[in-house]
Amino acid sequence: MSQGSKKAYFELITGSVMFGLLGVFVDYLKAVPTGPMVFYKQLFGLLSLLIFIILTGKLSQIVPRRKKKYILLLGFINTCTIFSYFTCIKYTSFSVAILMLYTAPMYVTLLSPLVLKEKITRKSLVALILSLTGLLFIVDLGNVITGLSLGISMGNGYLIGIAAGILSGFSFGSEIVTIRYIKDDYSSVALLFWYTFIGVILLIPLSCGAPNPVIIDNMPMLIFFGIINTALAAVLYVSGISQIEAQKGSILALLEPVSGIFFDYTIVHTPLLMDTVIGCIFILFGAYIAVMEKSPKIFGKYFKVQV
Repeated sequence: MSQGSKKAYFELITGSVMFGLLGVFVDYLKAVPTGPMVFYKQLFGLLSLLIFIILTGKLSQIVPRRKKKYILLLGFINTCTIFSYFTCIKYTSFSVAILMLYTAPMYVTLLSPLVLKEKITRKSLVALILSLTGLLFIVDLGNVITGLSLGISMGNGYLIGIAAGILSGFSFGSEIVTIRYIKDDYSSVALLFWYTFIGVILLIPLSCGAPNPVIIDNMPMLIFFGIINTALAAVLYVSGISQIEAQKGSILALLEPVSGIFFDYTIVHTPLLMDTVIGCIFILFGAYIAVMEKSPKIFGKYFKVQV
């Protein structure tokens, strides 16, 4: 293995594991409401990205060119993905949330024929069925039915979290399809910068949703969260996966949910239920089949929504 290959593997593995730490950050910042947390995370991440782009001489890459309206759409979808993902974490657990996020290939399979005019293959259908089966294990239909019978007004947080998780998976899938549509017009760095920038603008109304003392007390960790998760992890991830064989890169990218569940269990001390483990196996296997089927180099490169 060459020195360049080792560097690429290191970048991809490090970026994936850094993304897996998101649940630890959210648990540490649990005093901060979801809206302000996401806003400051994206804001400090955006500033870090801008510094990186300037220092590496990539300013010319982020100049908007064609399909500008799809850049706006991508920013909106990405913001929806992040907000619903964080909401799911708040009401359930990081292990459940990240697995529901990784049902995205299921929605890509459904959306691709409509948007990208791609045919649904047998492998796509297998991936769809596996992801759906895993989702049913994680959702725990008995709990959901109980929540529905009691009514949402009873304050069933689990039900709210599951609904947010389903939305995050669908939104993530929509984001992947959108990126695949405009991938030839913008570099990965440009897409990362613009949908983060648009997200910061959209989240401004939610930035004041917490008392000033809470924000001030947690500001150092919010800054660190933005730098590590929004900027550094994303740059390492994209840099690494773009230099590695498609199939190997796609498989290694699944280190994110695996490491995320590990950190959730060992650091946050969230109980790991058997249904979650079974659901995890189904969803990750379905995701693996999906990334092997759907143009793996492109799909793998953009499979990580920046959250």
